[in-house]
Amino acid sequence: MDTQSFLFSVFCFLFYFLSGEPQVVEGTRLSWTSSPFGFKPKVLFAFGDSYADTGNTKIAVTRSWHFPYGITFPGKPSGRFSDGFVSTDFVAGYLGMKTPIPYRWRKELSGRVKYGLNFAYGGTGVFDTLVAEPNMTTQIDFLQQLINDSVYTKRVLRTSVALVSLAGNDYSYYIETNGSATVIKTHICIFSTYFFLYTI
Repeated sequence: MDTQSFLFSVFCFLFYFLSGEPQVVEGTRLSWTSSPFGFKPKVLFAFGDSYADTGNTKIAVTRSWHFPYGITFPGKPSGRFSDGFVSTDFVAGYLGMKTPIPYRWRKELSGRVKYGLNFAYGGTGVFDTLVAEPNMTTQIDFLQQLINDSVYTKRVLRTSVALVSLAGNDYSYYIETNGSATVIKTHICIFSTYFFLYTI
């Protein structure tokens, strides 16, 4: 990354965090009668990248299975691209649910599949990236196959939500494959990281 691109990225980061007016926010305990979903979710599906991946990326491929990752949580490397929680863990905790197990461990931990699955793979994007792992379309296809195989019924899906995490992997791939950085610069500040929570 050249100096100009680096400085622009730092500027966008600082602008994002420093541009808002400081606000005082009063918290309240969430009541499921006032849930944004209209029901208490029982199943969580996660799709996306390293911000949501809880262990799908292969051990031989990534550093997330080695120290220092996982020292704070769960106490050892577990495939999370974090020293502690990733977005999936936070969302599951907020919803009062167990963190869904990684898709690649669904057979070994089949008793936990009823709580949902995590289809996210670190380094991936909506489109193909430099990482040879399933992109967003393939991740969604994995869930569709499980639905076709009756692992998840329509009744279960009515009580489920989906976390979709998108960060900068598609941008990185575009630039690394000789795309124009000037085209992307106008969008990076606006579209840096997304986390969506959907009912299915």
